[in-house]
Amino acid sequence: MKTSNILFVACLLFGLSSNAQDIIEAKVENWEYGDAKIGVLDFMSGEVQEFGSISEEGNMEIQLETNFLEKMKKEMEKEQQKAPEGWKASLKTVSGTFSCMANDLNYENGETNLSSLPRQLFVFTGEKEILGLIMPASTKAIANYFFSYGEENCSTGKYLEWTYLDEPATVNGTCSITTFTRTPNESYEAKETYSLDLQKGWNLIEYNITEIFEESSGKIHPKTTEVQLVENIPPEISWHFSPEK
Repeated sequence: MKTSNILFVACLLFGLSSNAQDIIEAKVENWEYGDAKIGVLDFMSGEVQEFGSISEEGNMEIQLETNFLEKMKKEMEKEQQKAPEGWKASLKTVSGTFSCMANDLNYENGETNLSSLPRQLFVFTGEKEILGLIMPASTKAIANYFFSYGEENCSTGKYLEWTYLDEPATVNGTCSITTFTRTPNESYEAKETYSLDLQKGWNLIEYNITEIFEESSGKIHPKTTEVQLVENIPPEISWHFSPEK
């Protein structure tokens, strides 16, 4: 699936509901695909996990359920029943998700289970027809970078992730990794600084790419990223949609 050509941008609002659900709402400008679903496709079972929708008028809504982790556990059990012999599904943990090869991060309750909305959500129509991918970011270049699995050039700016924990946990410190480019004998120090005081339930995590590295070939990579919790959506964030090609 080629998804590097972003056509649509949606302005994002974040609404909090006191009766069991948080809601992400947005208006997708120039939407022309009719009613659509937002979610993920389980490639092992072929089933669609639906998290939200886009109306014919381009009004987007994603529901953040308070029992999200329990729902993911049940989906994991379904996957396990259809999994090949020797493969075992398991829940992610805080220390396993926010990890560092150099072991330079500090955790409190690092074994706490978590589950997140994927950074790139599929947009469907009908039963399983994929229209494309959608994600929240402050620039098209950042969205393109993730849509292309790092093949497109990145830029400075922000992107977001919603993560659900079953217990509080913290992650602090800076992870520095020497990263080699495709150019021989060329490398740079990629850094991610974490300041996360994660709460039970939903957490809105902001990834702020403050510095980039341009290798001699012209390819641009994220170099320095600050990871922190935010209470509200930054005003520069939009939803970027990349259609299926």
